[in-house]
Amino acid sequence: MKLLCYVPQMAAYGGIEQHVCGLVSHLARQGHEVRLITTSNSLGPDLRGTLLDAGVSLREYNRARGRASRLGKLAWLARETALARLRRWDLIYTNGQSGLAALPWLAGQSDTRVVHHHHTAADESEQRTWSPSFRRVLRRASEVVGCSVATRDAIGRAVGRDDIRFLPYLTPALFEASEITNRRPDSGAPINIGFMGRLVPEKGLARLRSLAERVGEADGVAWHIHGAGPLFPPEYFAEVEGLHYHGRFNGIAERRQILQHLDALVLFSTHNEGMPLSLIEGMSAGLPWMATAQGGTAEIAVSPADCRVLSREATLDEQEAAVREFAAAIRAGETSRTRQRAAYDLRFAPAQVAADWEHYFLTAAVSPGVRLRPLAPVSR
Repeated sequence: MKLLCYVPQMAAYGGIEQHVCGLVSHLARQGHEVRLITTSNSLGPDLRGTLLDAGVSLREYNRARGRASRLGKLAWLARETALARLRRWDLIYTNGQSGLAALPWLAGQSDTRVVHHHHTAADESEQRTWSPSFRRVLRRASEVVGCSVATRDAIGRAVGRDDIRFLPYLTPALFEASEITNRRPDSGAPINIGFMGRLVPEKGLARLRSLAERVGEADGVAWHIHGAGPLFPPEYFAEVEGLHYHGRFNGIAERRQILQHLDALVLFSTHNEGMPLSLIEGMSAGLPWMATAQGGTAEIAVSPADCRVLSREATLDEQEAAVREFAAAIRAGETSRTRQRAAYDLRFAPAQVAADWEHYFLTAAVSPGVRLRPLAPVSR
């Protein structure tokens, strides 16, 4: 297979960056010819090295993420598309919320498959930010894939399509399964509950702080914030005893260190999620998690005993009670890291997800919306 892949403005490290780089590297190692073009040069050295080691042809616009003008990106992408037309491509994969995604499609022939991948919530609030050109991308792409069932269905309703498919994005396991063992917190030590991600209001940081004010170290719980954002400086968290701010993080090594220190993750989102990366990474470490039922979040609660999915309408009092019950269950050994890791392997095992995508790319006659492997709840 000859695959042309376009992704706009990749960051140094992130969920979609991991998915794209992992997927195209897998395809290249399987002998497929892959060219990846992106309108920034901000990809981190680890991910860039993964691409080059696998033999992916990487073409980057020589501007940092967020620094290029739309006209500059358009001109560069038009040139890359013209160069790509010199080759024959079996499939063109694009992603991101940009009308520019349609430009690389011009590198294909009449029989070239075009797959556009949408990896965020696609809920009503997000749809209000879609440009007319991006709506045309979703309507005109020969195939569209959503990162969750919720995303798939939201896109279908928004653009009037009933052929949207769902495949999870590829998320690398930060730990080997053999590293995961069941352990209970030491007697007298606090339950360490953490948040990992961008510090933006939509992630429920204000609610998390309110909960930390109610359930703290006197109750055997310590809270940890890992991430950065201009609206939430360190001082915002320093005012609450037992709420520890750790700042920005990057790369796999730092994420491993964070997860090794935590006993659980939380995500009190106030907006729909596509497929929350922090919770999936936590599952690879075997961590239980608690989150609001936004978008595709509930879809990853494959091990119910190790997840707490809260109603979007839950009050602060109800969430406080849920946190206290959650911490008590962890301390009593009622949650299981090995069971949560088994749930991760069932749904997100990188080798299987990569194989699912490869099979989909190679198989034109996949029925819309059909998963390529069963997803049953984990009970062991």
